Parts: sequence; structure tokens; C-alpha cells
Amino acid sequence: MKKLAVLLLLASLIMSGWSGFVLVERADRSEAPWKSSESLQNLSLAAPGDGSLAVVSDSKQKIKQLDVDGTLLGQMTYAGAERGARADFNEAVADEDGRIYALVTVLDSYGLYVQSERIVRYDRSGNSGHVLYERKGDGKSKRIGHIEGLQLTGGSLYFYEADADKLQLRRIVLPEKAPETVFAFTLPKDRYLSEITGTEPGQIYYTTRRGSIYQVSPEGVSTKLYPDNTRAADAKNFPELVMLRKDGSLMFVDRLVNAVTTFEPLAPAQTKTVLDDAALQRIAPGLDSYEIMDIKQTSAGYAIVLNDRILLMSADFAPAGQISKVGFDSKTLWDRRLLWGAFWLGLLLLVFSVRFFHIHVLDRRTSLFLKQVLATVPAILIAMILLSNFIYNSFSTRMESQMQRELALLARNGQNLIDGDRLARLHSPTDYRNEDYTAIRAKMNFLFEGEDSEQRQGLYSTLYKYEGDRIYIVMDDDDGVNMFKPFEKNEVNEAVLSQGVVRTGQWEDAEGKWLYAIGPVYDSAGRIVGVYETGRDLSVLHRENRKIYYNIIENILMITAGLVVLVVIVTFVLLSPIRKLRRSVMAMANGDWDTEVKLRNRDEVGDLGVQFNRMARYIRQHIADITSFSEASYRFVPQQFFNSLGKKGILDIRLGDQIQKNMAVMVANLREFRQLSKTLSPKENFDFMNSFLRRFGPIVRQEDGLISKYLGAGFMALFPGYAEEAIRAAVAIRRELLVYNQHRRSSGYATVDIGIAIHKGPLMLGIIGEERRWEGNVISDDVQRTTMLEQISEIVGCCIVVTRDYYEQLRSPERFMHRSLGRIRLESSDEAMELIDVYEGDPEQQRAAKERTKALFERGLALCQAGRFYDARETFVEVIKQNRMDRAAKLYFYLCDEYYQKGAGAGWNGTLAV
Repeated sequence: MKKLAVLLLLASLIMSGWSGFVLVERADRSEAPWKSSESLQNLSLAAPGDGSLAVVSDSKQKIKQLDVDGTLLGQMTYAGAERGARADFNEAVADEDGRIYALVTVLDSYGLYVQSERIVRYDRSGNSGHVLYERKGDGKSKRIGHIEGLQLTGGSLYFYEADADKLQLRRIVLPEKAPETVFAFTLPKDRYLSEITGTEPGQIYYTTRRGSIYQVSPEGVSTKLYPDNTRAADAKNFPELVMLRKDGSLMFVDRLVNAVTTFEPLAPAQTKTVLDDAALQRIAPGLDSYEIMDIKQTSAGYAIVLNDRILLMSADFAPAGQISKVGFDSKTLWDRRLLWGAFWLGLLLLVFSVRFFHIHVLDRRTSLFLKQVLATVPAILIAMILLSNFIYNSFSTRMESQMQRELALLARNGQNLIDGDRLARLHSPTDYRNEDYTAIRAKMNFLFEGEDSEQRQGLYSTLYKYEGDRIYIVMDDDDGVNMFKPFEKNEVNEAVLSQGVVRTGQWEDAEGKWLYAIGPVYDSAGRIVGVYETGRDLSVLHRENRKIYYNIIENILMITAGLVVLVVIVTFVLLSPIRKLRRSVMAMANGDWDTEVKLRNRDEVGDLGVQFNRMARYIRQHIADITSFSEASYRFVPQQFFNSLGKKGILDIRLGDQIQKNMAVMVANLREFRQLSKTLSPKENFDFMNSFLRRFGPIVRQEDGLISKYLGAGFMALFPGYAEEAIRAAVAIRRELLVYNQHRRSSGYATVDIGIAIHKGPLMLGIIGEERRWEGNVISDDVQRTTMLEQISEIVGCCIVVTRDYYEQLRSPERFMHRSLGRIRLESSDEAMELIDVYEGDPEQQRAAKERTKALFERGLALCQAGRFYDARETFVEVIKQNRMDRAAKLYFYLCDEYYQKGAGAGWNGTLAV
């Protein structure tokens, strides 16, 4: 179970951690698993492909590959930018296999200066992000670099690189050959590139910053197509998003009126508006903005990109549908649901496995220290997180307010910085980079002259002209914004224009999120002729704030780590006395009664330690009393007696406790003790018996025997284990007797002799008595029989006599020197028993004589039992001649002689009556 608990814990950690990591990496953590679609927002351009449509969304941060019905096929983000840098998708095209080729512009950490431009390829699902070409930034371009006109034609990828007035058409033969220059040309004097399209010389068209469209001949000569010379000098029409249609005509968006216009290159004066702002409002009523962000020709017509939707048009610009929401396909939905399911299942499994681990590994135990840490550390962490968020929110709010005040000061300074008279003289895109334009631009750049990206910190400036109750963008730090782009009036800029006040705020478009301040620009007559705006990319500000937040978090984490360490140390120290007390309690529970706890605390724990030591002393005294009592009780009732009854000690004994077992019974008695005791005083009698029992009693215990009772001149012992234990004890007693007698002789005392009898059989061991007096006793005929055997042991001349029934239960009877005594019947019993003389413990001389005559003795015994009394008598005579001390041989000699002369009785069965 412990291994299973550990495996469950690891599996739950891996499962929840992996699913959570994938959700974060795929940005699915903010998407509810039941959400089947999401709205499009902040679109900037589109790229038609193989029946699908790729669209750049979320302020140029994502490319979404859509099916014709709006189902999301894939999503791309760029993660290859340097840390802290911003990466924008500025152009994108798609091939017939659904692969996306995107122009990624990497900006500095403030989102203003171009660091590099990269052409990146993605597969249909949004994977790979392989860089095909990279151009480093020059440190001067703002938001738009030098690569323009990304196009796919004939299995090759084309793009233009602009250096001042020189342009190169470069080609990458797919899949990824090195770029090569296939065409180059120079712009006419005082013409500045805005956009370019086309890959075949003669069919290359570009727009300039002054609002013109040019055609480039195969020789590289530029010819102006639009506008013609009949247009008014102050016309503010500006062509954007120029596109060469499949039929060879040109299409562009007239930014002034937000209309789609077409013309034939051979007849540029014959322009035709195919879609205007009013038509857009009819097709998609109720929108906040109808600015055309992009227009692309598709296989079925056209795709027109607005800020929050894509309008699908037929070839004749009839409405064919619109996409405002992205739907997720079933696979994406199921993937997301499975991930969320795995995440929540992992968390549930984690909770279960922690409980399982607590039960089966920690055995439901949790240390007080761990509980204290688990209770304190999360509280500290939560408090520190709340504190860091409070500090961050307060700081970021103050930072934003401070930034708005600084921006307001800069915007207010615009009336001194900008020459209103020069601004009033700018009337159309044709004034781009004229004397007035250049002078105003120089003033605007003066604020940041000599400052690098880090010093400028992403600050931008924009100048608007107020003319004819309309607002136009005249200058912007975004190199992609053209002159006299109309700008919608709103409550904020109307307040500036009507009241001459400075206003601050935030806004968001396809380019990003911005914090801004605007102020009025006056001419020499005191009239408001424009609006000066300065601001900062909010994403940059948020990124800066995020850095600060991370610094706050880092410092808070360091403080938290210090606090946690301090709390852990303090908790450890404070709990140290409790741990000491616990160790002492555990030691005492494990039997170390002498343990004491030494605490120097002068508090509740110290009082507890004092009382523990007091309790320990009481327990030691109580245990000492019980031990003394138990030891005293063992002197009266052996411990083995309790064990045999299955009891631990005398306190567990109850009247009537009994057990029936097969045990070996040994009776050992001093021979001729009556005569010896008569010569001794009562005290000497007791001293002698205690000395005798002290010497021979431990031998019984060494062989796992128990002395059941003392018999006055000896003792009765029980052996509940193996049969050998009893006979080994008997032999050891006999050998110890030789040493004991030698000591008595040397001390001037008479020697003593011990007779031992052993038998084995069933007996009842239990407690008998009455309420006030109990006694352990053994009840069995075999006990009485063994006692009688000991009494005849001296008669038959045996030191150790055992029954045949007992001897046959020995595992190795041949280890002991012995001889058979035949069947012997006690006079008080009708039952004859076959006895064996074990002379292993006899004195050396006697043992040798018995061993020498063993075969002769047993042959005589066999003859006697067979009724051949004469032959038996003669045989025993031979035994007696060799061993005159053999009493058993003498008994059998007299028996055989009597039976030989008088004859045996009618009922004689070969037994010897004693």
C-alpha cells in the first residue's frame, strides 16, 4: 500500500502539472471548456489561401487560420523575439497548402524602434515558425521597416527591400532557398515609398507618401498613374492597400472617403468606386468603426477586413457573409475539454493521493511541527501575495497617473512646440516633406533628439490638423501612417478643439493599446488649427509595470523566504521542548523507566516537563513495587507456570485457570535425608535445604524446566518442552552432585545422594484453592507414579530411572548411557512399567561397571522374562562377579533363584515386583 500511495501521489502531481503547463502554454487557461467560439478583435490584414483565410488579429499579435465558415483551423504567435521585445505581424500571405508566410517586425522593448524584420513560415496548424530571411533594423525606422510587398507567385516568395530611394525585388524559391535579387529600380526624386505590389516588371505598382500611384516599366522607369492632373492641389484623397487584381486592373482604398476604388492601368483617369462607406454601414450596421483595414481578392470574390470582422463579398461586391466570431472545431473543443478534465482530475487525484499517502505512509500521523508549518507558511504566502498585489496595484496606478500628468505637460507644450501657421499651410499629401512639413517634423523630433530607444522609453507623438470640421493625421511616429488620414471626432478631441483644454485617456486599435494626452495647437491668430498628441504604448507600460511587479514579487519572495525560514526556525525552537518531552514519553513507553526530561523553559511546557518527571518517578516506584512483587511471586509460583497457562504474571491468574498438557515430570529427592536431618538443628536443616536447592534448582531452569513444588527433601519439576530437557537436567544434577559432595567432604560434612525419576504423560496444570488462598498445582496419576519411581530408584540401584514410554520420545536416546531394567511393578500398583536405568550421571567407576556388564545384564533379563530362571540366575551371577554394587542384578538373581527352586506363580508375566 505504501508503494501504491507514493505512485498515486507522483501520478497526480505529473498529471495536474502537465495539463496545467499545457493549458498555460496554449493560452487555454482563460478559455472555459464549454466555450465554443470567441469574437474577433483588432484585425489588421488578411491572407487568403486554399479555401481558408488567415487573418492577423489582436493588435498584430496573432494569426488565425479560418475556414470559410469561421472555424478555427490553427493559430500562430511568434515566440522567437528577444526577451522583452514586441513582435508584430505586419504582412502575411498563404499558399495553396495552407502554409503561412508572415513578415514579423521585432520592435524594441518599448514597441517603437525596429530591431529586425523576419520572414517566417508556419504550417497549417500554426507550428514550426521557421525563419526564412532576416534583416536587422537600422535603429531609426519606427514600427515599419524596410521590407514591403510580401507576395507568393509560381512556387516562390517575393518581397521588396527599400533602402532610401532604391528598391530591390527579391525572391526565395520555396521551400527555403537563399534570397536572390531579380529586379531593382530607383524612385523618382522627392518620391517616398508607401506600399508596393506586383512581381513582374511592367506590372509593378507602388504608392508614395504624397498620395500617388506609379507603374514601374521593365526598364525601371516610374510612370505616374494616379491621380491625374485634373485633381485639385488640395485634394486629400490618399490611395492605400493597392492591389493588382487577377484581371490586371488596380484596386485601392481611398482613405479619405473609406471607399474601394478600381481603375485600369491603361485608363487611370477612369476610376470607379465599387464599395463605399455607406454600403459598409448597410452591410454591417451598428459598428463603432467602418475603417477598411485590408482588402484581399479570394477565389470567390473579396475579403474586406474591418476592425472586428471580415466581410465576404462576391466578385461584383455583393454581400456573401461575414465572420465576426471564430468557432472551435470539435477536435479543439475535445482537446481543451480533455486538458481541463485531466487538470481537474489530476487535482482531485492529488487530494485523494495526499489523503491516501497520509493514511498508508504516514499512518495517519502528522507531526506538530509539520502542522504548524502547513498552517503558518500558507498564511504568510497568501499575506505576502496580497501585499505584493496591493503594492503593485497602488504603484501601477500611481505610475499611470504620473505618466498621464507627464504626457499632459508634453501635450500642453505642443502649442509652443508646433508652429500653427506652418500647420495651417499643409493642405494635402502632396505637402509631404515640403518646407513647412520638414520644419514641423524637426520641432517634434527636437524633444527626443540624441536619445536612444532606452531613453525615449516608447514615447510617441502625433500631429493632427483641424480643417473643415474634420480631423486629419498629418504626422505620426509610426512610419506606416500616411498624411491626411481621417481621424474620427469624439468627445475628447472635441473638448480640446472647442475649449482648448488638455485631455488624457486610453484607446485601443489594430496597432495596439495606448495611453495618450492631447492638447491644442494655435496659429498666430489664436485659432486652434490642430491637435498635438503624445503618448506611450500601454503594453510597454504594462510590460514595464510587469517588470516592476516581478521585482516586487522577487523582493517579496526573498522577504517571504526569510520570514518562512524564520518562522520554521522559531517553530522548530519553540517545539523543541515538546519534541524532548515526546522522546522521553516514547522512551518510557518503550520500557526505559529511568528516562527524565530536562527542560529549561519557564512556561506551560516547562510545567508539563516538571509534572512529567514527577509522574515518571511515581511510575518508576510503582514499577519497582510491582517488579518486587512479581519477583516475590515468582519465588512461590514459577514464571513458566504462568506461561504454561498463557498468562503474563500472577495478576492475570484467576481461580480455576487450568490447562492439560503432555509434560515430562522429574522428581529428585535426597536419599537418607531423615537420618541426616536428625543430626541437624532446625536452622541447620533449613540452611542445608536452601543451600541444596540453591545449587540444583538453577539447573532445572537452564533446561527450561519449572520447579512445581518442593518435597521437603527434594523437588518436583515439569518440562513442557522437548523430552531431552528433563534427562539433560537430571544428568547435569548428578554431575553437579559429584562436585557438591567433594565440597562437603573437604568441609567435613557427610556426602549426600540424590535419586531421580522421570516420566512423561498427560497432566492437569492449574490453580486450586478458595477465595482467600490459591495454589498452583499439578493433578495427574503420572505425578504420583513418578514419585513412586524415585522411591524405588535406590532399591534397584539407579541414580536416574526413567520409563520406557518417556525414553522412546527422546529424539536421540543413544546419546545417553542406559540399560533396560525390564518390567517392574510397584507393590502399591497393579500396573507394570518397563524402566530404564540411565547411568550417564553415575560416578565414573559405577558407570564403567554398568557399561561393561550392560550386554550380560540385558541377556539375563531376557532369559528371566522367558522363564529360563536357571540360565538367568547364572548370568546375573556373572554380572555380580563383575559389579558387586549392581543392586538390580542382585534383585533379579534372588528372583530367578526363588523361581528356579519353587517355581513361578501361575499369573507371573515376567515382571519384577518391588
